[in-house]
Amino acid sequence: MIVGIDIGGTKTHVCVEDDAGAVLLDRSVQTADWQHGGDLHSEQNVRGLLALLDDVPGAASAPLVVGAHGLDSEGQTLAFSETLAALHDGPALAVNDVELVGPAAGYDEAIAVIAGTGSKVVGRRADGTLVSAGGYGYILNDPGSAPALVRDAVRSLFEAVDEGEPRDALADALYAHFGVEEIVGLSNALTVHPRVTVWGAAAPLVFAAADAGSIRAARVIDAAADELARSVELVHRRGAAGTDVVCAGGVVSHQPRLFDALGERLRARGLTHSIHLLDVPPVRGALALARRLTEAAPVAPLAPPTPSRRKS
Repeated sequence: MIVGIDIGGTKTHVCVEDDAGAVLLDRSVQTADWQHGGDLHSEQNVRGLLALLDDVPGAASAPLVVGAHGLDSEGQTLAFSETLAALHDGPALAVNDVELVGPAAGYDEAIAVIAGTGSKVVGRRADGTLVSAGGYGYILNDPGSAPALVRDAVRSLFEAVDEGEPRDALADALYAHFGVEEIVGLSNALTVHPRVTVWGAAAPLVFAAADAGSIRAARVIDAAADELARSVELVHRRGAAGTDVVCAGGVVSHQPRLFDALGERLRARGLTHSIHLLDVPPVRGALALARRLTEAAPVAPLAPPTPSRRKS
């Protein structure tokens, strides 16, 4: 039996499989249903997470891999891992949720790109050490994420007003969405309520405006794609193994314009990686890593010691 858990900012996906690969549990819950407060590693939160396995006999001692949004530093990962190890009876591994993407797609070695509520690029060197870029939060970073796209779109409209340009489809859409009539009102709407959900909800409007002919909206999307491509380039140059880039997350998965632009920007930077869109739930990556625990193999997500590019 193996257990995989994918903890997102909004949803937590739990899967349990027996030794033959039969699904014993496939359950999604709101993360807020079990997580209370910002300390993911607290005993209360980890107990709440593990309680999701109570209905499956034997799961409490099965190999477990948790990929979690919010494990963005070694300190955060270590703190959560220590609590997890103390409360779970079987072997356990905790990683950032981005690290589930490559294994979920079936790749032993890959660079993973997340662009959804947040964004981050992650890979592993041949020796298993982590290398990453971005992921510092939507207010200052996270290119290609839903809230960051809206942030950059509004900043572009500041420039349009200062340059005396007429309103375009991007301005019309954002003014209507936030219920304002002019640029100061739009600025206030975002700064008074700087929440990821408030900003991110308007992201589809940026893509719709670009499709409707807004040059500024198209530039915002292209710039986000270039920032993500630069992060991939940085991770690659710092030794990330693999010749594939696997993308996941609500924005890049549902907005072909961003995915296509990222591929173009990677090629423009001279990168020859193949680019893929993850078409299965990321929790499959947690299960793949948990299976490695049962095989007593060195667990180095995205970069095991074997040279194979993709599992059959």
